[in-house]
Amino acid sequence: MGSVHENKMKKAAQDRQFRRPVAVDLFAGAGGMSLGFEQAGFDVSAAVEIDPIHGCVHEFNFPRCTVIPQSVKDVNGDSIRAAAGITGKVDVVFGGAPCQGFSMIGKRALDDPRNSLVMDFVRLVSELDADYFVFENVKGLTVGKHRKFLEELIEAFDQRGYSVHLPWLVLN
Repeated sequence: MGSVHENKMKKAAQDRQFRRPVAVDLFAGAGGMSLGFEQAGFDVSAAVEIDPIHGCVHEFNFPRCTVIPQSVKDVNGDSIRAAAGITGKVDVVFGGAPCQGFSMIGKRALDDPRNSLVMDFVRLVSELDADYFVFENVKGLTVGKHRKFLEELIEAFDQRGYSVHLPWLVLN
């Protein structure tokens, strides 16, 4: 006879057999990352996008996805779940926070207020209790004084019980 934990694990495995994994897109834009995740077999149930034009384009491109037209600062895990009707597990949260403050092209302002949105990504992954996350940004986040943001990001995930695949990669 199996333990309660073993029985829960078996039930969860059976449930996953009959459903596509659920994803949430933060900083969704028009849906480039949503497209990749949908093509990989995920149901992108919610997308958070502050820009109304990009949000409308995302909604057009993914009519079964609930687009939440707000800043990530103004939402929480419960409000995302409620808006999108997510009652079960969120398998993955993905997104790329604004990069203007980190980009090698531009001012690279350490005090750019958009830089703090990185921590809202961490907060929402945790509040949604996602099994996994994918965070995308520019190479400038990995060099110079800006690398501190990356180190803080990794530490924030570690403090919430997530492990970051190390070494992280800069992709071309």
